[in-house]
Amino acid sequence: MRRPKPTFRAGDVLKLKSGGRPMTVTWSGPVLFAPGNWLICQWFSDAGELQQEMFPEETLERTSRVLAA
Repeated sequence: MRRPKPTFRAGDVLKLKSGGRPMTVTWSGPVLFAPGNWLICQWFSDAGELQQEMFPEETLERTSRVLAA
């Protein structure tokens, strides 16, 4: 079975299509438990805490790398 090539890769800055904070991709690829490509992303919360979560690729989109200070 041929797997689709990932659209995004580690280092890309993305956000959820539904909105939210910019996140940095740390891993991209297939998983055993679900079809398609998945991404592990990290970002900092409003409190400055490092957050990490896994998302299906189709729920994410590119965002500008220019972030306000």
